[in-house]
Amino acid sequence: MNSRLPGLFRALRDERRALGWKGLLHKRGPKLLLLFVLAYLIRDLVLYVAIPLGLAAWFMR
Repeated sequence: MNSRLPGLFRALRDERRALGWKGLLHKRGPKLLLLFVLAYLIRDLVLYVAIPLGLAAWFMR
């Protein structure tokens, strides 16, 4: 896991505590939304494309 990632989560947590949810979303809303969409896109790509293709290739051998 990236060593910067826990630091990022801590920074976001501290910002939320200082600004509240509205302040955090106002300040970092577009970036958080993009991160959320990309995370789900990657998850869905692996779950619904990569794994079935890998299983199909394995069964075809």
